[in-house]
Amino acid sequence: MYIANGLNASILAIRLTDNGVPTFYTGLILSLYYLAYIVSTQTSSFIINRVGQVRAFTTYISVLSSLVLIHSLSPSPLLWAVLRFGEGYCLAAALMCVESWLNTRSTNKNRGTIMSVYMVMTYCGMATGQLLLNIPDKSGFLIFILVSVFYSWALVPVSLTGQPSAEIKKHESMSLKRIYKLAPMSMAGCIISGVLVGNVYTLGPIYAQKIGLNMQNTSLFMFFCIVGGMLAQIPLGRLSDRMDRRFVMMWLCGGLFLVAPWMHFLIDANILFLAICAMLLGTGTFVLYPICISHLNDKITDDERIEASGMLILLQSIGMMSGPVIISLAMQWWGAICFVMAFSFFSGIFVLFAFKNIVFRPTGYIASGKTDPIPASQTHVFTNISQHDSLLDRAKDLFTEKKH
Repeated sequence: MYIANGLNASILAIRLTDNGVPTFYTGLILSLYYLAYIVSTQTSSFIINRVGQVRAFTTYISVLSSLVLIHSLSPSPLLWAVLRFGEGYCLAAALMCVESWLNTRSTNKNRGTIMSVYMVMTYCGMATGQLLLNIPDKSGFLIFILVSVFYSWALVPVSLTGQPSAEIKKHESMSLKRIYKLAPMSMAGCIISGVLVGNVYTLGPIYAQKIGLNMQNTSLFMFFCIVGGMLAQIPLGRLSDRMDRRFVMMWLCGGLFLVAPWMHFLIDANILFLAICAMLLGTGTFVLYPICISHLNDKITDDERIEASGMLILLQSIGMMSGPVIISLAMQWWGAICFVMAFSFFSGIFVLFAFKNIVFRPTGYIASGKTDPIPASQTHVFTNISQHDSLLDRAKDLFTEKKH
C-alpha cells in the first residue's frame, strides 16, 4: 500500500511541475488530498463500525486503486485535484482501520514499539516507491498502472488473514476537546507532524528540482528522507516505552530545529551529504506521529480507539493540508530555502509548547517500570480485600477473647 502511496505522491508533484503548473497551485492541488483526510475522519467511521476493519479496509483500497488509473486519461489539473481528494478520502479510512486495530491489540508497555514496527513498514514502502520514479515511462501511463497494481496487491494479505477484527462491542465518541484534556502534546504533535510530513511528500520533489537536482538525485533525496525516518522508528519507539513520551517528542523537534537551516547549503554538495541531510530530516519528521499516537492511546479504552484514530488522523491532516499551501507560497516568494526553514520554524513552536506542557502538567500514565503501578484511586477489588481483611481481623479478635 505504501509503495503505491509514495510513488503516486511524488509522480503527481513532478508531473504537475513538468506541465508548467505554478508551485503554489501545485501545492494547493496536492493539499486537497489532506482535506479529504479531514472529511474521511468525520464520516468513514460509520462504515468501519458497521462492517468491521477488514472488510472496510478492502473496500476503500479497491476504490483507491481504481481512482489512480484515471490520472492517465487526462493531465487536467482540475481532474487531478478531484482524484487527489478521492484518494485521500480512501487512504485515510484505510489508515483508521489499521491504526485502531493495532492500538487495540497492544498495551502501554509495548505500544511504542508496535507502532514503530508499523511505521517501519510504512516508510520502507514509501522509500521503495521513490526509487520507482526512475522507471522509464515515455507513455505517461506506466507509473499509474504500477501504483494501481501495488494497491491491489495490498488487499491480498488482509483479505486472506485468519485474524479477526478487533472486537469492540460499543464505540465511544472522541472530541478534540477531550484529546486536548487527556494529551495536549499528542494534539499539538499531530498537527506539527502533519505540517512537516506534508512538506516532505508534497514539496520535497519540487524543492529538489529547484535547487538543481536531477531526477535520479531527486528520487535519492526522497528515498533517504524516508529511510532516515524508518531506521529511527524502533530505537526511539522503544525509548518512548521506557520513559515519558513527551520528552522524546520534545527532543526530536529540538534536534530538527537546530539542524534544518544548515541542510540547504549541504544537500547538493555530493551524494554523501545529500544522504546525511535527508536522513536527519526524515528522523525528525517521521518519528513524531507514532509517538503522539502511543501517548494518547496510553490514556484511553478500546471503545474509544477507532474514533481516537480518526481524530489523530484529522489533526495530522490539518497540518498536511495547511502546511504545504503556506510553505509553497513562501517558496514562490522567497525561494527554495523556505522549504528547510519551515522545519526549523514549526519544530521550534512545538518545543516551546512541549516545554510549557512538561513543566506544568503531569504525564497521567506510567510508560515504564518493573513493578505494577498502584491505582491512584480505590477500586472495587481493593475495597473488597480491605473489607475481607477487616472481617478476618475481627474474627481473630473474637476468637482470642473467647479462648481467654
